[in-house]
Amino acid sequence: MNIWDASEGFDFLGLHHRKFPIRKKGGRIFFIMNHIPSKKAMKQMRKRIKDYTEPRHKLYMDLRDLVKGLNKKLQGFKNYYQISPLSKKWLNRIDWYVLQRLNLFNNKKRNKRHKHAHLKDTVKEIEFILLKVAS
Repeated sequence: MNIWDASEGFDFLGLHHRKFPIRKKGGRIFFIMNHIPSKKAMKQMRKRIKDYTEPRHKLYMDLRDLVKGLNKKLQGFKNYYQISPLSKKWLNRIDWYVLQRLNLFNNKKRNKRHKHAHLKDTVKEIEFILLKVAS
């Protein structure tokens, strides 16, 4: 493995370490070592979020209570994986996945026919409660 060019990297402790090109003023390109969540880590984060929001026995819970419990997991992900500014790009995907899962939960709870619809209603309800991983 050659880590001196930007094509390869390595996974270690849930992070993918690789040199990424950064363009500076004047058109010069520098390569800086950055750390982003690995594919396996992203998959495991999505699995943990799904395991927390999926069970039918949680449908009695209010959406705000579910978000408060989910925020504890999201805060842990944020503390561990957001060590470089470049990792925000990957953690935005987790934020979007959380919104999708909460929308599915809310539609299932309200017995809505279209399970992926009404995202705006869900976002309005949890707008100031939900912790953003990529912020």
